[in-house]
Amino acid sequence: MSYSLILKKISKSYLFTLLLIFLAFFLRFYKFDDVGFWGDEYLSFWLSEPYQTFNEIFLKTRSSPDLVPPFYYYLLNVYNHLFDYSAYSLRLFHIIVGSSCLVLVFFISNYLLSRSANNLVIYLLSANVFLIWCSTEARVVSVALFFQLFLIYVFFRIIKDLDKKFSLLNIILLIIFNILALTIHPLSIVIVSAQILFFLLLIIKNNKKSIKKNFIYIFLIISCCLIYILINKDYFFSSLEGSRLGHNQLSLEFFIGYNFKHYFTSYILGFINLLLILLSFLKLRKKIFENLYILYLVIIFVLTYTFIILGTTFFTGLNGQKYWSYLVPIIIIINIYYLTELQKNKFSKILILILILYTPINYFNNINSPQVRKPDTPGLINIINKSNINAIVSDNYGMFEHYLKFGYKNFNKDIVSKEDIININKDFWYLCLDLTWDQTKGSYWDEMYDCFPKNIKVDNHNRLESLRLNGLVITKYKFNG
Repeated sequence: MSYSLILKKISKSYLFTLLLIFLAFFLRFYKFDDVGFWGDEYLSFWLSEPYQTFNEIFLKTRSSPDLVPPFYYYLLNVYNHLFDYSAYSLRLFHIIVGSSCLVLVFFISNYLLSRSANNLVIYLLSANVFLIWCSTEARVVSVALFFQLFLIYVFFRIIKDLDKKFSLLNIILLIIFNILALTIHPLSIVIVSAQILFFLLLIIKNNKKSIKKNFIYIFLIISCCLIYILINKDYFFSSLEGSRLGHNQLSLEFFIGYNFKHYFTSYILGFINLLLILLSFLKLRKKIFENLYILYLVIIFVLTYTFIILGTTFFTGLNGQKYWSYLVPIIIIINIYYLTELQKNKFSKILILILILYTPINYFNNINSPQVRKPDTPGLINIINKSNINAIVSDNYGMFEHYLKFGYKNFNKDIVSKEDIININKDFWYLCLDLTWDQTKGSYWDEMYDCFPKNIKVDNHNRLESLRLNGLVITKYKFNG
């Protein structure tokens, strides 16, 4: 057997698929606990505390600055009940869910691609730095992506059986996962709306063929949206009263690259994928109805960008890349479909080779430079635990103290409120944490490194040295009484 035939056989094997999924998990798991949580992750940790009821979580969610639905925190609450309530355990949950998304992508791609092309999709996603960052954050992103991909898979099952009788199982799955996807994250409405538009296009295209069946599906999908609103009416209407987000607005950069640079953490990979999407649309424009699976993915893609532009222009900032993480697998699936099914030539082979070779290079170049730099909380705890100072005064960041106290089992110091400094009759560490997001300053702004209690007199202590870590400063105060 020739060398090329051996490679071809390996690329088509299920064992190779399992190895790629294991690679995806390893890249997400490797050194994930070397950095601490940041602002939004503190919120996830605080809201998912196991020793509280769902009603308490709901009330906290309504008063929190985050717009994530409470159902996500209910899931984390149950998980924390069953397992360990710690920073390590909570991040591990998101890594497992994020890695499982690639299994769903594999089943989705099976409807469109050959096994070797499917494995290529899994390979490109396994080392996608943006998705790795999403999976290693204790935020809703990876959980929402899981349910959104599962919903796409369920809808593909329905597309496959369009010429057959109604499948009760498929209908039940469609109803359940439409409601679940919306409940986990309301921006899943784009994927649900794409289902309605899909059937409307089929009605227009096929005239009277299967028109009754298509309208029944549209009725079911709209009913799912109404059921979602009824189940989540308190959250839904309270969210409508929220204020407009000042960040995640549109800019010239968005209209030049449509966030592809962020999704692929590289100008080169971003440009290649944007170019391929444009070429795919040009190739598909006259025969889009020949492959209904691609039609649905294209509808999701177009609706998403329409929603981002119109929603941000008239309502609130919706241009956050992590809101739309499902775009990454959709883009890669469409592009690999174009390269392996529509445009089989030397140009396609060269682009595939570039993607294969440059993806790991991009991973090693960017994996340690995340969009949000995270505080070195493990380093902080290591320094504090080795010292003989037992009191920590935080600059009153609320949820951070809760995270520090319960997130790390090896943290064994007392946390004191800043207002109680006057009553401290021993040495203490004063902690300053960069949780301020200022568009003009960015992250890790200079003023935070001058770490001392503002507007409070510290007459009984002498200020000694300050130690700087990523996103953190601790200043030692010695009791002089």
